[in-house]
Amino acid sequence: MDSPTRNFLALVSVCALLGAWALWGFFAYVLIPLLGIDGGADARLAAACLLPAVTLAALLAVSVGLAVRTLRRQMSASRRLSRRIRAAEIAPSVELRAAVTLTGLEGRVALVDSEEPFSFVYGVLVPRVAISRGFLGSLNAEELRAALEHERYHVRNLDPLRALTGKVLSEAFFLLPALEVLSARYQLARELAADRRAEQVCGDRPLLGALLKALEGPKEEPVVSASLAQACHLDARISRLESGRMPALAVASPSSLAWSVLGASTFLLVFLSAVIGLGDTSALARAAAYEISATGIFLDALCAMPIVLVAFAYRRLARRAGKPLPQGSLL
Repeated sequence: MDSPTRNFLALVSVCALLGAWALWGFFAYVLIPLLGIDGGADARLAAACLLPAVTLAALLAVSVGLAVRTLRRQMSASRRLSRRIRAAEIAPSVELRAAVTLTGLEGRVALVDSEEPFSFVYGVLVPRVAISRGFLGSLNAEELRAALEHERYHVRNLDPLRALTGKVLSEAFFLLPALEVLSARYQLARELAADRRAEQVCGDRPLLGALLKALEGPKEEPVVSASLAQACHLDARISRLESGRMPALAVASPSSLAWSVLGASTFLLVFLSAVIGLGDTSALARAAAYEISATGIFLDALCAMPIVLVAFAYRRLARRAGKPLPQGSLL
């Protein structure tokens, strides 16, 4: 397991555990008791008792809303980008077809009729490579192979899908800004890993030549993709190729850690206040006893089933990403 995969799994695992705990706790110990309150329990329906529950529901609603908004925007932008590429696609040259065959990217490379020199991977569920006519014309055969080997790594590892996942999770867990560091570490680590893949096959000089000739793309709208010359990491990558020294990955700043601790503490305090407000102080003891019971453990295990299903679906997509696509396939 390489470094970007470890960073990606760390981000997803932390968010999955926190998300499952938050949703399960809300439904089991806040929403269900709230719905079970009878109309005559005036004291328990007091605003002071309901305020923590309402606050908790609002926090979860904002979290889910931000995640859904980001997902919809990114998926819509990805579809628009795919349509633009199909509209501007031209027949590949002989040298491009030969390089595509060597890299095992048959059916996944589109030559775009543009003078701007760019190459990037797009497509959330079915990753493909877009390379411009201007960029292709500036490369020699070795540089073209290096560029495609770099992009091959992104295709095989479903990096547009991973980038989308990181964006959605960062938005959903807005109370934990330190999680953005894991996303930043992943983004740099994936580019370095893709560079190493190209180096192993072609050497460092062709890759460096390709990087110096490429521009970042796409520029028209923010969309999840993996660009050969991503501006925020290009200097560090070129420096590594020239000096051989690995750049340092991002580390959480003290301020982001402090805000994350404050955010987590606030959420926990609101949750505990909601449980106590809808019951009493003994409600926490009953909840803890239930969690360690056989029924509680079984239900906790059921909460992990969606995570298992998502992991299974991801493995299927990853296996499919390693296979050639029929030319012109839209799957």
